[in-house]
Amino acid sequence: MVIQARDAQHIEADLSVTGLLLDIDRFASHDGPGIRTAVFLKGCPLSCAWCHSPESRRSQVEILYQDQRCTGCWLCLEACPEKALTKGMDQGRAVAVLDRETCTACGECVKVCYPGALRRAGESVMVGDLVDDVARDLPFYESSGGGVTLSGGEPARQFRFSYHFLLACRQRGIHTALETTGYARWDVISALAGVPDLLLYDIKFMDDSEHRHFTGVPNALILENLEKLAPQHPDIQVRVPCITGINDGLEQIRATAEFVAKIGLKRMVLLPYNGAAGAKYEWLDQPYALAGRETQPQVYMDALADVCRGVGLTVQIGG
Repeated sequence: MVIQARDAQHIEADLSVTGLLLDIDRFASHDGPGIRTAVFLKGCPLSCAWCHSPESRRSQVEILYQDQRCTGCWLCLEACPEKALTKGMDQGRAVAVLDRETCTACGECVKVCYPGALRRAGESVMVGDLVDDVARDLPFYESSGGGVTLSGGEPARQFRFSYHFLLACRQRGIHTALETTGYARWDVISALAGVPDLLLYDIKFMDDSEHRHFTGVPNALILENLEKLAPQHPDIQVRVPCITGINDGLEQIRATAEFVAKIGLKRMVLLPYNGAAGAKYEWLDQPYALAGRETQPQVYMDALADVCRGVGLTVQIGG
């Protein structure tokens, strides 16, 4: 059953529910109208090859390490209770070496890392505290028509926290948007999608085999959920991350646009490839499979937009 929070005046948000927060991006100009606060949660069932936030994938706290910031002061070695940090060298420069197999992500090293080489990704937070935090920007939301966008990771992975956070924001008079992969059981995605004013729904591929290859999961559930949501939610914006040479072919985008139009939706957003995420993989000691790819030129993105307009959609390039 879809719970429409806008009509459920007697439903009170549970401010005591806790979740695992990744980050808060204030004064964001993407992911919805006006000035927004983007709230990112940890945990995602997909493992997209191009993921812009690899630190959001795992549903647990992690340590991010930028060794180029390390000054070799060794305070982290003394602070680590697990002795997961040791002395090392990188191109003649003294740096700490992090053993991720031993590390428990307790964060003691982060407390003494004054250069900021070590950071903790993931923090437990209560709905009430997070709503109080984002509500500080209410004047900016009201003056710009903005609000709060909940993203991830995948918010459906933390359903109770996401549901009550969005509901609490609405009860504070804050415009809400939810960005989702759509990869969740129907009862979960329908209840969660019933709360926000705006639903930002990602589609990566129409072809199931390609979707499995590049994201690690099938796409049938994602497409089925969107088809069911289309007549129920008043404001759905389909977003396509256009990855250079992977899913940005004219026919691939045409197939997506035709599906979106067929199920009765009107809007698509084409997101050009952003290769800036490569550095984040280094912070996690992980390889970035798409290193070296370049963002599509504007003229090509315009051509993709024309394809979408050709089936009757309103198209936006960039978030």
